[in-house]
Amino acid sequence: AVRPDGTSEAFMTIYNKLFAEGVRTRVEFLAPASIKGTIYLVVGDDVYFWQPGLLQPLKISGQQKIFGDASIAEAAGIQFSGKYAVKNKQEERLDGREALKLALAATSEKVAIAKVTLWLDKKELKPMQAILHAVSGEPLKKTLYTKYAKLKDDEYAEEIVVEDLLFKNFKTTIQISDVKVQELPDELFDPTRLGK
Repeated sequence: AVRPDGTSEAFMTIYNKLFAEGVRTRVEFLAPASIKGTIYLVVGDDVYFWQPGLLQPLKISGQQKIFGDASIAEAAGIQFSGKYAVKNKQEERLDGREALKLALAATSEKVAIAKVTLWLDKKELKPMQAILHAVSGEPLKKTLYTKYAKLKDDEYAEEIVVEDLLFKNFKTTIQISDVKVQELPDELFDPTRLGK
């Protein structure tokens, strides 16, 4: 939907389920009408795309933009743990707060973002900001983790701002609301079941 100020918004449901090989994520668009029913499925390092009218899902890059400047990597949540090795670590102040600045390199060529510079809150070790780099090292995007919320004992990023560093002044805000815990069928996360 396009707001009066010319900006756009979309609504989606994000499903996560733990499988033997790790968490699988399904992103399903509810609005606007032009992309309603579009589904992105993340299985390991593979990303599948399906929309009404396609006979079978397509395998795509994790850097594919799904709305605004947000790629499936940002919408599904970048998995820093297990996917990256720490190449350098230093202490630094960020926005007046004590932070740990980490230089991360992907441990597999299949990971959507090859290099990440990540700032963590020094006390709570929560992401504050990340710069996502191309293989060449060129900065592509900045992600700001602006709000956190809790669900029982779990804390999650409630608001993330994605800024395109190649095309200045392009920003996308991802806001997470209405978080639930429920049993989800495995079929929702099976790429062979998309569209069936």
